[in-house]
Amino acid sequence: MKHFLGILKALYTVGEINVVVYADVVFLLNSCIDFLLLWLTAGIRKQPLHIWRMGCAAIIGGIYSMLSLWPPFSFLFSLPIKILVSMVMVVVGLGYFSIYAYLRNLATFYLTCFVAGGAMIALHFVLTGNGNVSGGILFTSSSNGWGSPVSWIFIWIGFPLVWLYTKFSLGSLKERQEMNQFVTAFKMVIMDQIVTCNGLIDTGNQLRDPISRQPVILVELKLIEALLPPVLIEWIRKDDFQADLSRLPLEWMSKVRIIPYRAAGRGHSMMIAFKPDWIEVKKDHHWYKFEKILIGIDVGNLSTDRTYQAIIHPSCYPFTDTMYENQKNVEEAHV
Repeated sequence: MKHFLGILKALYTVGEINVVVYADVVFLLNSCIDFLLLWLTAGIRKQPLHIWRMGCAAIIGGIYSMLSLWPPFSFLFSLPIKILVSMVMVVVGLGYFSIYAYLRNLATFYLTCFVAGGAMIALHFVLTGNGNVSGGILFTSSSNGWGSPVSWIFIWIGFPLVWLYTKFSLGSLKERQEMNQFVTAFKMVIMDQIVTCNGLIDTGNQLRDPISRQPVILVELKLIEALLPPVLIEWIRKDDFQADLSRLPLEWMSKVRIIPYRAAGRGHSMMIAFKPDWIEVKKDHHWYKFEKILIGIDVGNLSTDRTYQAIIHPSCYPFTDTMYENQKNVEEAHV
């Protein structure tokens, strides 16, 4: 079998058998597998893909595997060198942002290597039933000189699977990054008690009290349940909008509102809301205070992954100083 680098051969003795190893095949095969493992690591860690960087790192791994075939470079198979080469590959392929992120990348890379390597060795012995280990290298017989077919099957099947995985994984990462631009710290004061959480600034939320025109912020019930009167919690859970407000504690009677709204798929409905002492929204390390505001209560989870627990009305977020001044003017107009 003639290879594109057919002059690069290494002669090994495994037991009493002389084995010819084609270094070009070792380089190509290991480079492809290293690229695949780095790609999978980036997908698992939900990091942006840099194909050229991963390609350079894979070539480093391929050269390392090829050089280790010759006796003068046998020291490359020592454990410290193996660890050093893998550390360099992760830096080159995935970049360096912080020591914490780098160590997580390195640990994930090792995990994928162990799982993939173990699976390939096990599958090889199951399908072929032969192979010899010498000097930390698994030798397999092949009539065409291209090595074990199991390795190439792994590559041809692995590449499309990893591509699909990273496509959906990084797609969701991009959506999350875009959404996180609108997630901010949110603080509300209820009966002198402070509750802090993350809130999503939803520009599509135009819910207001039809009478006072005060904007409504949605908050999960479980977040503030301990601060609400039991009778109010009962009404919220039962969707009882015709309840006798006189059952409320005196200090709450003037705070509770019934807000009509229209939800997708539900048509017109009603929501129980109340007036907090005030709320604060954080932007660029500064807290902005709003008093003319209502808190609407949602019994479910506003975010499936718990990224945020409140949906903030856009008029309560100072996108610009001008908008903040306009919001103050709107509040003063409805006093």
